[in-house]
Amino acid sequence: MRAVIDSAPNGQRIHISVKQTYYLGIDGGGTSCRARIRNHAGTRRGEARGGAANIHQNFSGALAVLIEVAGEAAAQAGIPLEQLHAGLGLAGVTTATEAQRVQTSGLPFASAQVDSDGLIACLGAHGGKDGGIVICGTGSGAFALERGARLGLGGHGFLLGDHGSGAVMARKALAEALLAHDGLRRKTPLTRLMMQHFQNQPARCIAWSKTASSRDYAALVPEIIEQAHQGERLARRLVREALADLGALAGGLRQRGVTRISLIGGLAEALQPFATPAFQAQFVAPLADPLEGALMLARRAEPWP
Repeated sequence: MRAVIDSAPNGQRIHISVKQTYYLGIDGGGTSCRARIRNHAGTRRGEARGGAANIHQNFSGALAVLIEVAGEAAAQAGIPLEQLHAGLGLAGVTTATEAQRVQTSGLPFASAQVDSDGLIACLGAHGGKDGGIVICGTGSGAFALERGARLGLGGHGFLLGDHGSGAVMARKALAEALLAHDGLRRKTPLTRLMMQHFQNQPARCIAWSKTASSRDYAALVPEIIEQAHQGERLARRLVREALADLGALAGGLRQRGVTRISLIGGLAEALQPFATPAFQAQFVAPLADPLEGALMLARRAEPWP
């Protein structure tokens, strides 16, 4: 609530209570979940970060994380969750059915708009206008909004898709490490480093892979990037392949008429030192982060001022 002071005809001052509107943006990804709260005037009131929130991998766990993170941001703002109009951009939301499942799951907000993390990233990157994004983080994919229509390319999960992502880069590194251990590839510093995670025992690596998530694989990426900076042969090859895959996604968007494309995601900055000028020329800097896109989504639940 906020107090507005007005004047009555007799000159007396009266206090009128006006309800303030608060918006919550949630960016729930395969590695982390972030929340941001702004009031109707756009002032930031709270922000928080938590663990992974991919509804495809763990529906109930993802909802628990996003509610917890929202609660932390709301506590900073001093606002009950029940007063927040939420925009949720979630990894794993790829159909209207999945969005509806989240929306009807008993979320504790005044209202909720649910969509994919790709949509909110695109809204943020281009200020709600036409444009596309290439996402490179734990997963990968391309998304665009053009003349009111949506376009999605790639993705499909790290077992069958997500080319250019951290999870796929690490999966390739482990596959090469196992081949090198068997004497079918030449051992390199990176293959040795990968096998050390499993005490140089292929059986341990295989057992781990049966339950490992994309996030588990992506946790190995910092070591690959570090080796690439040192000039390690396999690491540099994996980086080149990732950049080529991301460039192909950008090319796919351009072939479909998308002219403004931003490269976003947790891996984007790490790959920049290895990118050629031609690769970098394909992209423009995003205007804002995905959380701002989630806040735009939240505003659809309330009239714009």
